[in-house]
Amino acid sequence: MLALLNPEQQMFEETANRLARDLAVVNTAGLKTVDRANAYRQLAENGLLALRMRIEGKPLASGVEVSLAAQALGGALVPAPFSASGVLAVELLALAGADEALIQELSEGTKRCGLLLKRDLSALADVADAESVVWDAEGAELAVGLDRSKGEGQLALVKLDSGFEAVEAADLTRGMMKRSGAVSAEPVGSPLSDADMRKWLALALVTVSADLVGVLNGAYAGVLAYTKERVQYGVRIGSFQAVQHLCAEMLVDIEGGRDIVSYAAWAVDELDPDAALLAAREAKAFLSGIARPVSETVMQVYGGIGQTWEHIAHIYARRAQTDALVFGGADVQRDAIADALLGGH
Repeated sequence: MLALLNPEQQMFEETANRLARDLAVVNTAGLKTVDRANAYRQLAENGLLALRMRIEGKPLASGVEVSLAAQALGGALVPAPFSASGVLAVELLALAGADEALIQELSEGTKRCGLLLKRDLSALADVADAESVVWDAEGAELAVGLDRSKGEGQLALVKLDSGFEAVEAADLTRGMMKRSGAVSAEPVGSPLSDADMRKWLALALVTVSADLVGVLNGAYAGVLAYTKERVQYGVRIGSFQAVQHLCAEMLVDIEGGRDIVSYAAWAVDELDPDAALLAAREAKAFLSGIARPVSETVMQVYGGIGQTWEHIAHIYARRAQTDALVFGGADVQRDAIADALLGGH
């Protein structure tokens, strides 16, 4: 594998970071004033929603580019459903050989599709699950889940205009809906094989883990700048050794997470589904494990102000805690890793 980004990937990273800065939420008031429709349109116009479209059966971009984009958007708290609609729904539908017109609409941003997940966010839900929720549902008309009554691995689309209602989620930058009544589901594409499901889950874990890297790094960058401005006892708090140690520990955790996600992102398209999924689970286990400690340390360095609803650190913490649970937290991943390595014993 290449340990460094190639020139094209470096340019892509710079473009994604520049776009994310333009669409960033920089304070809590921005959550109400940001033009979310424009943010999503900008993602589409810059090609970020078409990364997993297929040309002659191959994705336009690899898991590495998906990871770079997710890190950029997470770090800026961009409130647009890149992960669910722009990447993971497109990937599911492409693997299932679904209608190209629908995939095209999702990639162009003219239609949005959330993911139907179990109530604990740990996995795709069956459309018959009355407690299922739709994650990353901002502006979505549809959600994709499983319809096991039609066969294992069979995808189904549900319309969100009835049988669902929007709810305020812990993550204020992403939409969430819950079931409120009966829904109708329509099977879509061919049933996914076990290998396809593992391949998709690897990409899903990498996408969320990369978002977590971005979120934690964004929170860290903010509090690091604060230590260089905040004066206490006549000196900047960044001069205190105790504060320096806290910041150093956060940096080590975040950079460690970035490295492990980089390998998992490369593995998505370069290794077989089992190996790719193992790498992705290891990344998600690590990132989910540091999400809370880093978020809490950020607030500690802020002197507790980050615990208030009015502070941006609160928004970072909410997105980080949600990411930590999506597709399973650290314990879920570690159990799965143990099963994979020990043969289920």
